[in-house]
Amino acid sequence: MANQDDTHDASGSRNNVEKEIKRGLTVMKSIIRARDKGEKFEVHWSAEDQLIEPNGSMLASYIGFLVRQHILITCDNWRSPELKVGKEKIWSEIQRSFHIDESRQKYCIQLAGKRLRGFRSFLSNKFLKDEEGKFVEAERPMKYAEIISAEEWDNFVAKRRNEKFHEVSDKNRKRASKPAYPYKKGRTGYARLQQRILAEDKSDATSLPEHVLWKAARVGKDGAVIEVVQNVYDECETLSQTLPSTEVQDCRSVLSRVLNVPEYSGRVRGKGFGVTPSSFYKKPKTKNPTNKEVMETLAELRAQVLELQKENARYREERCGSEAKDTSDRASINCQPKFPEGITPCQLYLSSPTYRIVGKGKVHNTSGELLHHNPLPVGYMKVSVDLVLDTDALLPLPDVVSETTMMRDAVGSFVGWPSDLIFPDAETPTRPTHKAGKGISRRIESVASQKEVPGPKLKKAGKDIPTTSETKSQIMMRLEKMVEESDIMHGAIRSVDFDEGVFGIAHSEIIAKEDMQQLFEHEELGIAVIHTYIWYMYDTLMRGTELCNRFNFIAASRINTTFIMKNPTSVKNELIDRFMAAGDNTTPSLYFLPFNSCNGGHWVLVAMDLSRLMVYYLDSLSGDWSKYPSMKKTVDA
Repeated sequence: MANQDDTHDASGSRNNVEKEIKRGLTVMKSIIRARDKGEKFEVHWSAEDQLIEPNGSMLASYIGFLVRQHILITCDNWRSPELKVGKEKIWSEIQRSFHIDESRQKYCIQLAGKRLRGFRSFLSNKFLKDEEGKFVEAERPMKYAEIISAEEWDNFVAKRRNEKFHEVSDKNRKRASKPAYPYKKGRTGYARLQQRILAEDKSDATSLPEHVLWKAARVGKDGAVIEVVQNVYDECETLSQTLPSTEVQDCRSVLSRVLNVPEYSGRVRGKGFGVTPSSFYKKPKTKNPTNKEVMETLAELRAQVLELQKENARYREERCGSEAKDTSDRASINCQPKFPEGITPCQLYLSSPTYRIVGKGKVHNTSGELLHHNPLPVGYMKVSVDLVLDTDALLPLPDVVSETTMMRDAVGSFVGWPSDLIFPDAETPTRPTHKAGKGISRRIESVASQKEVPGPKLKKAGKDIPTTSETKSQIMMRLEKMVEESDIMHGAIRSVDFDEGVFGIAHSEIIAKEDMQQLFEHEELGIAVIHTYIWYMYDTLMRGTELCNRFNFIAASRINTTFIMKNPTSVKNELIDRFMAAGDNTTPSLYFLPFNSCNGGHWVLVAMDLSRLMVYYLDSLSGDWSKYPSMKKTVDA
């Protein structure tokens, strides 16, 4: 009997809910009548391309009516190809009743998706939840029987009973229950609110600043503004007057800076539905170049290099034909310097626009020499830049990967240099070479040389860490012997493919003999070695296990000191994209980032615990995080 009473009470409660909703289905009769007469309504748009009055609210409501007619409420993925027919019907019905350009189709379909999500939320809150927000059993509401079949309703209810859905629902309800800055304009929306304010003020302006509109949307009917909202507005006013105009136009608005909260991609805070950063700031969306585009750029650069080589050859012939003798630096162009095998101090010259010395370094003259795992162009040698004398000089062979074009950015890195513009420098300190028979015989690129992090190299570890065979492990000696006997010693490479599970993006790393030398000779580890180690650890210990939900890695090649200094906004976006790529894991995740300190190629491990908002710097050297201010500032932001 108790169970029957409970069932009766629940049923009575649901009946009361349906009685409270006395209004029938919205069928937009005025639109139907006008369509039958062959009339169409004009639609108006704001300066930010948002629906406004007159007829803006009418079209928005009509889109809600259409989406309920043509799209099932069980649809969870608005981008599903299965919805193509329904979306086409919605757009066709809109064009039958409104004068609207084809360019507005994307906006209207996106608005339809928003209306569908709102309708599903309405059904859940009205019919599937009690007053305390808990899910209850409910029959199909008869009010919507014409558009929702019994089977569709049962499937909808089954999805709402899913535990994962309950967890997400509870999380969103708690987040929305106590907003710090409550919105108080109901269904008006930012676009129509802006239109109303401009009309009341009789202003000639076409739009309002984001923080002004944001504040207006939080003013109650009594005209009162709560203190926290006013404080945010005052800070925005102060910041907008102190920031340079170029920074004000950045994709992170003044309002976003003051609130200091994570932003969702594809929206502008304080502007409402339909406004995106690319449309609002009039900045084209940037994307990483494809492999085809990179190869085309390389081909163009190689063609330019060949043309420069031909010009240099013609110039040398003209100089050689001259009988004038010059004992200055210009005369040295008539001779071709010969460098011994190994590493030799050198001076670096350029011949255009004037013949001059631009820096000093070391030339690496070894058979089969590679530059960043690629063969050197004909007539070029691999040099490491130690000292720059002309900071504004252009590199003769720009680094396409790191986008390095100036001498000042090449300190501590390897670059390609025309052999006829390299001359010995006896005053430059020499660097000892390894004896033959000790594995790979030449020096390799450090982390800095790969142009991930500029700066001086670490001191050699030869005095502190012996590298004789007596101190090496059996495994290391076997590996070294295997490499010596393989085709890697003759310039072959190995490609390691990384799927999205490792760093959130798919890419490849190239392993060559330089990378093996880093292990054998205890040298500074490059990014390729560190990434490959992380990949091996992920593949053998984590893949397919629960550990993937607890630990994530961030690629060191995408977050480093050079990128932070050149484009901090891009680096912050990289971090956010990595966090978002991990998905909605219920288990808190730790994110590990190998970070190069730019202190001679020294590495630290940065561990970010998002659940506790804690960042740990794991450093093998003494000191604290204050040594890495650029990284701390980026992660904090």
